[in-house]
Amino acid sequence: MKKKNFKTITSLMLAGALVFSSIGNAIACTALIVTDVNGNAYHGRTLEFSFPVPTLMTYFPAGTKIESVTPAGVQGVTFNTKYAILGMTAAVTTGAKQPLIDEGANDQGLSFSGNELNDLTAPPLGNDASKILSLNDFGAWVLGNFKTVAEVKTALLTDNTEFWLPPIPMMGGAPLPLHYAIFDKAGNGLVVEFINGKKNVYDNPVGVMTNAPEFPWHLTNLNNYTFTNVNKNSGQLGKQKLQTADAGIALTALPSAQTATGRFVKAAFYTNYVRKGKNPEDAINLLAHIMNNFDRPQDLTIDPPGGVGDGPRGSKFSSEVTEWTTMNDLARNLTFVKSINALNWTVIDMNKLKDVKQVKSVSTYAVDQAGADAFNLFYK
Repeated sequence: MKKKNFKTITSLMLAGALVFSSIGNAIACTALIVTDVNGNAYHGRTLEFSFPVPTLMTYFPAGTKIESVTPAGVQGVTFNTKYAILGMTAAVTTGAKQPLIDEGANDQGLSFSGNELNDLTAPPLGNDASKILSLNDFGAWVLGNFKTVAEVKTALLTDNTEFWLPPIPMMGGAPLPLHYAIFDKAGNGLVVEFINGKKNVYDNPVGVMTNAPEFPWHLTNLNNYTFTNVNKNSGQLGKQKLQTADAGIALTALPSAQTATGRFVKAAFYTNYVRKGKNPEDAINLLAHIMNNFDRPQDLTIDPPGGVGDGPRGSKFSSEVTEWTTMNDLARNLTFVKSINALNWTVIDMNKLKDVKQVKSVSTYAVDQAGADAFNLFYK
């Protein structure tokens, strides 16, 4: 990306930080994956925030040079991406040479989500700067170098790359508060968390990730929800016979709260019980209906001043809303996006961007407005 463009993005994010300091920060994201009857995977994700984040949709062509930095500000890991990447980006760390990929996929059918998780610490670093990667560039590293979850896992289980958490000015200088969900087009899933000075790599058996607590806690919590999607429509208490008036009682114990723990349970239920699509169009349509259950309109819930949560809160009331939702058809390299300003989905075919030779960012608002012609924005 040209330095001028990146500086412009950075200034937008710093402006957002000024707003953040007064209204607070609450972030709640839900990432999940479904498969169709043929085993092809489709990845959905929402991003919630308590003020409009100037997120951009960015295309990184194969061969893009990624230059990471160390905590001392010297050059760290450097590589050229092997694969093209399309994703949602933001400039949130100082000193970074490229924006952070918060959500995206590459042209090999590998996807990536960064969801908030606070109070993180990474393992100690060695003295070889060439092995050190800022987690600002973790999404580019994953999507730029690997085709499958298995490849990512193998790389992460070595010590060939060391990771550090850069500070985030818009969060008071706290370390980058993200954990990561990685999926591939065969439906395999991985979760990566840097907690208590350790790099933790987990297989994802349910295809879901939300926010705090850490991922193993969520899996353990699922033991409290052993019911299925089969309605029990009749019963008896003493001599009184019982009969439901309509269908849907199987969902009685499903959490209604939009907390991270509630959303994890609800997402696991939807992704594992909703009917599988017969073909890609059917599967994306079903995924869109699932994602609607995690869409938060303005003032659905309101956070009072102070308190804690998915981030420190400010001195005024705030409402966490869904800023954007994305879906990825990982087998066909299609990205669907819908911001808070849009009623309909816009789809971008990454295969149509192969002639774009430079990193290009466009606003989500512009993508909303362009509709079916959105891919042309990356050629302007």
